[in-house]
Amino acid sequence: MHLASSRVRRALAAGALALTAVALAGCGQGDDSRPGGAASGRLVDPAKPPPFINALDVDPVTREFLLTTNRGFFRIGQQSGEVTRVRGTVRAGARSVPVGAFLEVAVAGSGRLVGSGHPDREGAVPAYLGVMASADGGRTWRVLSRLGRADLHAIVFKHDRMYATDAVTGTLLVSRDAGRTFTGEQYTPNGVPIDGFEVDPGDPRRIVAASDAELYRSANGGAAWERIGQGSGIRLAWPARDALFRALKDGSVQRSSDGGTSWATTGRVEGEPYRFKAVSRDELYLALGDGTILHTRDGARTWEEAFRP
Repeated sequence: MHLASSRVRRALAAGALALTAVALAGCGQGDDSRPGGAASGRLVDPAKPPPFINALDVDPVTREFLLTTNRGFFRIGQQSGEVTRVRGTVRAGARSVPVGAFLEVAVAGSGRLVGSGHPDREGAVPAYLGVMASADGGRTWRVLSRLGRADLHAIVFKHDRMYATDAVTGTLLVSRDAGRTFTGEQYTPNGVPIDGFEVDPGDPRRIVAASDAELYRSANGGAAWERIGQGSGIRLAWPARDALFRALKDGSVQRSSDGGTSWATTGRVEGEPYRFKAVSRDELYLALGDGTILHTRDGARTWEEAFRP
């Protein structure tokens, strides 16, 4: 199944934009100082709209987990389990506002982060923060591009490229300079919102993407897509060509050796999976909806707790 005509895709993308605007109404407006904040030890606010977990990564310098949720941005010691809230600010022109909740974050190199999201306070800067960068671990951010025009919901660094999905336009973006400029822009499958995607470690043009209930694959960098399966709450990781992983909402974890054509169940976790972080072919971390982080060293067959809030 290939994408429809350009006119149809634009119409579908416009629909996705409307849905995004509705979602934004309840997004990123948390007050970190209210009772029951980070001091309570709860990293996720179930009363706020999902997604509860936005990003999971590992700081290459400190080895801390970087976890962003609908409550804020947290650093978590892998050995100590100590949780530190990162109270960031983003500068756009002459204005600076707090940022942290509903934030997409990815490590772009030693000491450098790339992110996207919404300000924690309305009005001072645009609701869509575009592409941001931080050189101090997330304490201060500067806007690189697309302020007011882009809201990146997934960021993947592979093949010396930054790939990202933009919830505003319903497109897959590709950058060769970590988000300053973009060399590629393709519509996501049927223009529907994408919950996550992954890139083949051996082929920069081969991409697998998941919506809320369906799985798609592209062999040409997103110019055309085919539907290859279904599943509820699909979360993806692709650390090796023959090791594409997906976790489903029911906690089952599956592995594909052929890029998503066929799957075999390898294990199961208790809780709803939200974000993968692949360390190697067989070593992965998985963040659950309550902020728990699980760890596997045997290709997702068995899991142990690396952190529980």
